[in-house]
Amino acid sequence: MTTDTARPSTATHIQTISRHLAHRCAVSEVFVTSLHADTPDSYTVGAQLPRMHAYYGDHLGPAATLYDPLLVMEAGRQAAIALTHEFFGVPRDMAFVVRTFNGSGVDTAAWRIGPAPADLVMTVQIVRRHERAGRIQGVDMILDIACGGTPMMTVDGSFTWVTPSHWERLRSGFRTGLGLGEFDGTTVPGERAEPATVGRENRRNVVIGPLRPHSTGGAAALVADTGHPFLFDHPLDHAPGSLLIEAARQTATALLGPNPPQLLCVAATFEKFVELDHPAECVAEIIHTDPVVIRCDIHQDDTTAARIDLEFAEVPEQ
Repeated sequence: MTTDTARPSTATHIQTISRHLAHRCAVSEVFVTSLHADTPDSYTVGAQLPRMHAYYGDHLGPAATLYDPLLVMEAGRQAAIALTHEFFGVPRDMAFVVRTFNGSGVDTAAWRIGPAPADLVMTVQIVRRHERAGRIQGVDMILDIACGGTPMMTVDGSFTWVTPSHWERLRSGFRTGLGLGEFDGTTVPGERAEPATVGRENRRNVVIGPLRPHSTGGAAALVADTGHPFLFDHPLDHAPGSLLIEAARQTATALLGPNPPQLLCVAATFEKFVELDHPAECVAEIIHTDPVVIRCDIHQDDTTAARIDLEFAEVPEQ
């Protein structure tokens, strides 16, 4: 007599998943390595962080010795999207609309880059399904991310998906409301801030203009490079959330000065599209000092398109 015993899912780190599942064009930019279903609402995901990266590894001072929290959030984003394709049957041509995207890091030495790539294990829970006419069209997810058994960050987000025709109607209607026609690839020209002032070495990784200080913070223009090999890994007709969050971080870094404390938590809400061919700026204000919390609003056409709160903590001791 034999007995079938259900084995718990485990993450593996042998190879990456298909780039199509992660919505990446470059195979080198896929960080997720495995997807496992435990129950219809719980999953286990593997991911691996590279020790060096031309974008996520381009930092100055103590930050250069740590994994970038936005890299961990990107791995979480890829995992969330890949799970919907793999286990929810979402067609690959669907467009995804992100409403919220948050990351809450744990102040731990797990962030320090060691002698081998960091193998991550994500424990994923579906906490809400968005349904219409009995069909699922979005989810809210929580991803608890650990490295070597040590909790590192919790990522959560809410997103929906729409058909290509629905997406075209959304984009066309929004641009018409701004008095814009079809996007032709043109972006708003602008001077970039000096890399060192925003914590970068490579000028190409700078996404804002020079900081304009004011009494409680400062503002900087959004500068988009649609040829950037990571931020625009594939063609887009609007500013992606990753660009807006990075603009917020760079504006905050310019406010805090050289060698700011480690970024630990991100809370992002996206209300509207941000157009690439229309001026936009990041307006930052220090709203808390212990710990340091900076609120960054992305303004375009006299409205707030996104709000991003950044919390900083001291760099973990070696």
